[in-house]
Amino acid sequence: MKDHAQLPTIDIATLAEHIEKQDAFVVDLRSTSHGDMIYGSIRYEPKKLAEAEKLMLPLPKGSGLIVLYDEDGKSDRLASLAADLARDGYGEIFALDGGFDAWKAAGGRMQERSMEQPVPAVTEHQITR
Repeated sequence: MKDHAQLPTIDIATLAEHIEKQDAFVVDLRSTSHGDMIYGSIRYEPKKLAEAEKLMLPLPKGSGLIVLYDEDGKSDRLASLAADLARDGYGEIFALDGGFDAWKAAGGRMQERSMEQPVPAVTEHQITR
């Protein structure tokens, strides 16, 4: 794991190990999602996450490995969304080094595209940023 653009990254082999152990939450943040996804990942529309006042997602808070990926691991939105997640109390957040393109090129395990997950609305009793 290394630091790239203020967001630590995780390499393909390490992520593959975590996926097999089922101890990572992998989030697809590609600007357009078509075709396959990384095995076990869930899909969120990056723009909807960025616009959310507060993030209340079904991901581990405080601790737990969260891996974000986009097309190539170079988008500024990964660091921005990771900062939002961290501010809202989410745990260890990494970007996949090289993104989806590197995963696919390495022959990483895939799944068919799944439905985009809705960003839950914040209710009046939840604290806002």
